[in-house]
Amino acid sequence: MASMITENGNFAFVPNVKDQHFKYALGAAVAVEIMLVLGLVWYGQSRPIPPVVKPKEHVIAVQVVTLPPPPPKVIPQPKPVPPKPVVHHVTPPPPRPHPKVVIPPKPVPVPTPPVKTVTPPAPKPLPVPPAPPAPPKPVVTPPPPAPPPLSAAQTASLMGRYVGLLRPMIQQNLHVPAELKAMGLKGKATVEFEVSPTGKVLWAKVIDPSPLSAVNRAALAAVESGSFPPFLKKMPKQNTIFQIPVEVGASSD
Repeated sequence: MASMITENGNFAFVPNVKDQHFKYALGAAVAVEIMLVLGLVWYGQSRPIPPVVKPKEHVIAVQVVTLPPPPPKVIPQPKPVPPKPVVHHVTPPPPRPHPKVVIPPKPVPVPTPPVKTVTPPAPKPLPVPPAPPAPPKPVVTPPPPAPPPLSAAQTASLMGRYVGLLRPMIQQNLHVPAELKAMGLKGKATVEFEVSPTGKVLWAKVIDPSPLSAVNRAALAAVESGSFPPFLKKMPKQNTIFQIPVEVGASSD
């Protein structure tokens, strides 16, 4: 506020414009604060009270366990202290006196008489027994001389004689098949076979067959089943091949 002197000489207080604005602002602030308080009170009364939720009860299962008794405490035993060794002080014996060494005098050498050596007589040599007579040398007899080789004519003659022995034997072993007998047929087949020096037949086959198969089979069987004599004395001792024709027919048996 401002003061002023009037015409009468009195003092008068004139309100200041700034003071009026402050009053209005203060009143407005009080009014706003009152409205806020009333709004809060009204909001608190109009809001519903939330229900009170009881906390859930937690059940805890308790199991009583009997613990084993604790092991007894082992009290460490103090280690025994070994006794101190007793030291015996032994007084060493007095040193022995050194023995006196007496050196004997050198002996006087005595001359020895010379020793005569006797040489034994040499032993007489023993008589040497006479040596046994030498065994007689064995007399080696020279092998007999080999016979002279046979000529071709002689070999052929011996083979002919041996074949002459084989023919009747083969005919004796021949069995004429029944179909040939019934039909009155006959035939001839040449059989080749190998014979050892002992007379054993090693193998046989038909080299000149007959038109009739029964004739071929009968001729081959007669040769294979034969037991022939050994070779003649002067025949070569080696396996030999022969070829003999065999006649098979109704009149052969």
